[in-house]
Amino acid sequence: MDRQKNLRDGCGTLGLAYTKDNLETIIHDANEKELSHLDFLNSIVTGEIRYRQQRATERRTKEAGFPYPKSLEDFDLAFCHALSKKQFDQLKELTWIDGPYNLILSGPPGVGKTHLAIGLGYEACANGYKVNYVTMQALIKSLRTAEIDRRAQIKMRRIRASHLLIIDEVGYLPISENEGNLFFQLISDLQEQTAILLTTNKGFEQWTEFLNDAALATAILDRLTFRCDRILMTGKSYRLENRQSFLK
Repeated sequence: MDRQKNLRDGCGTLGLAYTKDNLETIIHDANEKELSHLDFLNSIVTGEIRYRQQRATERRTKEAGFPYPKSLEDFDLAFCHALSKKQFDQLKELTWIDGPYNLILSGPPGVGKTHLAIGLGYEACANGYKVNYVTMQALIKSLRTAEIDRRAQIKMRRIRASHLLIIDEVGYLPISENEGNLFFQLISDLQEQTAILLTTNKGFEQWTEFLNDAALATAILDRLTFRCDRILMTGKSYRLENRQSFLK
């Protein structure tokens, strides 16, 4: 027992958290399977790598700021007629983030835009990408207050360091001229450096309406759509079609 305690303490000193927490199980399995010294060391190294990868994924997911969990496995592709199975699989491969290419999901409420966006975000986190999720209104608030609010400063630093930025609910509410200029500056700064995924209920021709500036809308769309795929998601609202009630 003293030897195990010394081993456990040594693992703690070396930062081998998985081995430290699972030492008895590791030793028991090695004895049961009669592992060679090499296989025993390999099991420790493999366990540490797997543990650190899992912790890194959990950290990236937490820092991304998702409002709730959504997975691509739960996305009802049969309900969504805007995407073929081949296109859906291409999105899951995440090579568009490396491009980087932008992705615009447009359509009315309830057709799965946010689900798909968050699901892709979770998939990206699991594959080592830095992701940041933010609604348009929260983004505008952070842009406005970044010079005076520490939390906004941290948020903007993470956004600028992201491989993938998800901006949800673009166009739902109008923004001021100054806010529009701040948004334009961010898009310009991230162009060809960060993949941007937008969800919006507005067609391109309606962007002038919520930006209150035709020239600004053109400039922003010019940058967003230079390397971009747009998916028009139409149809009935999934939430309305699958509405749940507690009343019997």
